[in-house]
Amino acid sequence: MILASDDPTGVGSPAPADPSSPTPSTDGVVEEQAKQAWDWFTGAPLRSIVIVLVGLLLVVVARWVLARIMRRLAAAPLPAVDAAGRVTVTLGEVPGDHARARRVTTLHQLLASTIGVVVTIVVVIMVLAEWGVNVAPLIASAGIAGVAIAFGAQSLVSDVVSGLFMLTESQYNVGDRVELGAAGSVLAAGVVEEVGLRVTTVRDDDGRLWYVRNGQIQRVANESQGWSLALVDVALAPGGDVPAIRDEVDELVRQVVAEDALQGVVLPDHEPSVRVSDISATAAVLQVRVRAEPGQNHRLASILRQRLYRFLTSRGIELA
Repeated sequence: MILASDDPTGVGSPAPADPSSPTPSTDGVVEEQAKQAWDWFTGAPLRSIVIVLVGLLLVVVARWVLARIMRRLAAAPLPAVDAAGRVTVTLGEVPGDHARARRVTTLHQLLASTIGVVVTIVVVIMVLAEWGVNVAPLIASAGIAGVAIAFGAQSLVSDVVSGLFMLTESQYNVGDRVELGAAGSVLAAGVVEEVGLRVTTVRDDDGRLWYVRNGQIQRVANESQGWSLALVDVALAPGGDVPAIRDEVDELVRQVVAEDALQGVVLPDHEPSVRVSDISATAAVLQVRVRAEPGQNHRLASILRQRLYRFLTSRGIELA
């Protein structure tokens, strides 16, 4: 039995479309959106990422090269100049110079930080320019701000620059006995405890710790470089045989400096001298001059004073 169709035409209705299958028009929209997204990504975002990666790579490479250079500087032996002017360079294993290593470490940290700051500023400006930001007003504003900061921080910049030159020129190191002065005045005198880019700290003989700004230091007297001089004055009472006493004192000083216990105190290959430095109605002054190792002059002078006093009193020589 044939049933009549509800369709008057007798053709029949088509099957409903599968909603999961995309239509050609939808595929075109998706492809267009993907193309637009890719074009946008390959523009400013991709260039910004490349700039940041290149900046990071540049910082890493520059700091690696800087670290190698600083390690070589810290490990390189320094030439030694003796009293005759001969220069000696020790090759191979040499004892570590802690003061120089600390100085090199300070320079390393400063230069590494400077590299990071400079590269970061350049990268930020380039990234902003890629995103269409007008960086000219920013650069101009930064220049004006930099000038204002420079005027307000002149002393700070002066201190840092002076400290940088002091570190590179090795004017003094930690443990050196120095006298730091300005024009016509002494800022501090004692033993250097710390050398920084802005401030040098000095411990004086009374135990006080002085903080001296590097920009204020105009002259440095270093008693710990090369050699030092031990000075002892002996004031003799009038009426004594000054030439004979001078000869006896000279012989005693030569015996003292030749002792094995003072081999690390007295500078070798230098003869001590005893001379008459002053004559008056109340005294004749003998001055003993002995070259000592750097920083050992005060210790040597104390030893000489003790031995000379014992010797003169035992001989009955009257002091002024």
